[in-house]
Amino acid sequence: MSIPAQLKYIVLSLLFILAAVNFTRTTLNTLQSSKRLEDLQNEVSVLETEKVGLEQDIAYKKTTDFIEEQARDAINLIKPGEKVYVTSQVLGKSTVSEDAMREPEREKSNPELWVELFF
Repeated sequence: MSIPAQLKYIVLSLLFILAAVNFTRTTLNTLQSSKRLEDLQNEVSVLETEKVGLEQDIAYKKTTDFIEEQARDAINLIKPGEKVYVTSQVLGKSTVSEDAMREPEREKSNPELWVELFF
């Protein structure tokens, strides 16, 4: 082979290697972009589901049932003509625990603890 033929062979080989590297880089970029697109589509799907739930929640909170429930629970309102029954606490049940009613024990000194340990 003559020198111009070898030079031509080397140049073509380098061009082929350069093309292969560029093709590989482009392929990897395409794969990364498709992965990113898939992730974003999944995120959009999750956000749309959340949006539907929030819209349903808003629709419920605009109803008179919700407003009435909040008026009864939060600020203790009643409807006109409604009777309120208040129940007292059941007898025998204490709101204060027995442990809280006991006097706290005094802390023992070291000699007392040693006597208690051995005897």
